[in-house]
Amino acid sequence: EKGPLSVAPSSAAPCGRPPARAASAAAAGAMSAASAALRALLTLALAASAEGAYGYGSGKKSKFLEAYPMIFKFFLFWWCVVVFVVMGVYIADHLLFKRFGSAKVAFSVERTFKGSSKADGRQTIWDQLADPAKWSPQHPVLQSADVRMVRCVPEADKGGTAGDEEPPVEGILADEPMPSARLQPVDLQPLQAGLGFILRHKSDAGPRAGRFYCARECTKMETPKDGPWRFVMRTVEVGIGYPYDPQTEESEVEVHPPAEDGGVRCVISGSSTVRSRLFRWWNSLEPNAAFGASSMLQTIEEELLSAKKKD
Repeated sequence: EKGPLSVAPSSAAPCGRPPARAASAAAAGAMSAASAALRALLTLALAASAEGAYGYGSGKKSKFLEAYPMIFKFFLFWWCVVVFVVMGVYIADHLLFKRFGSAKVAFSVERTFKGSSKADGRQTIWDQLADPAKWSPQHPVLQSADVRMVRCVPEADKGGTAGDEEPPVEGILADEPMPSARLQPVDLQPLQAGLGFILRHKSDAGPRAGRFYCARECTKMETPKDGPWRFVMRTVEVGIGYPYDPQTEESEVEVHPPAEDGGVRCVISGSSTVRSRLFRWWNSLEPNAAFGASSMLQTIEEELLSAKKKD
C-alpha cells in the first residue's frame, strides 16, 4: 500500500518518454507531493496554535484582547470594518477603470441674455466670450486665473518653456510640467483657430501661486451670417492641479441669433475624462464644471447690464 509520499513507478509515464526524463518527472512528482504534505502540516500547526491562543474548541472563553477595555474593542472592530470597506471601494474603482476605461465628465448649461438690442446684442456678448482684448479686469476668466494669450504652433520644438521665458515663480521643480515652446506669446486679440491661452494659478492660490495650470487652444471658430456663432476650445497641455486626463477636455460655446424680444441664447457644453470614478464623484467634477460655466455667464450678464446702466 502506498504511503502519502509514495511515487508512481516510471512505467506510469506516458509512452515514448525517455527513461531519464521519466526519472526526472518522478522526482519532480515526489518533491511536489512532499511540498504539499509540508504545507498541510504547517496549516495544522497554525490551526492548533490559533486554537490554543483563542480557546476555540476548548470550551473556554478567549483571552484575546481581554486586558483592553470594551470601548477599545468596539472602536477597533469598526475601524477594521471601515478600512476593509475603503479598500473594497478603491479596488472596485480600479477594476471599473480596467474594464470600462476612463469615466466621462460632461456638462451643458445655457442662459438667455435679456435686455440686449437686436442690432448689436449678440456681438457684445460674443466679445465677452471670444475677444480677450475687450475683457475688463473683472471678467470671470481673468478673475479665476492669470491668462497669457499664445499662438499654438504644432511644428515648433516642444522643448523649453513658452517663448523661452524664465519660470514666473521661484521654487519650480526640475520635473514640474511647464508650457512648451510651441506656445508662442502674442498680444491680446479676438480668438481664432490656432490661438489659445496659457492659464496659471492666481497669486492667492497658496503654494500653487503662479504655477502652470493648463494651456487651451481654439480649434474651431464659426461666425455664419445665419445660425449660431460657435467656437471650440481644447486643452493641449496640462500642469499642476489639473484634474482631467490630458488631451481629453474640450468645450464648445454657442451664441444664437437674437430672438424677437432681443434675448440672446448662449450655450456652453464640455466633456473630458478621468481615470477614477471615485475621484469624479468625490470632487463633484460634473456639478462643479456646470456651476462654473453657469456662474461665468451670469457674471458676464451682470457686467454688461452694469455697463449699460452707466452709459
